[in-house]
Amino acid sequence: MDLQLSAVLGAVFGVLAGACAFFISYHEYKNNWNFRGSPAKMALRSALVAFTFFFVAALALAAAFQMVR
Repeated sequence: MDLQLSAVLGAVFGVLAGACAFFISYHEYKNNWNFRGSPAKMALRSALVAFTFFFVAALALAAAFQMVR
């Protein structure tokens, strides 16, 4: 798999995963948690973690496939 294609796929699926993580965690923080702080900031942190995981995983898979070939 080409590294550029893997980066694009990682970015696309990372954005989708980040959006899902944001909406789910924002809803949970907004409705079910009692804490000080902004639910939006905490949800953005969750979204960033999800995006980073998917992007890095896609790049790692591309590197692993290139080593196998």
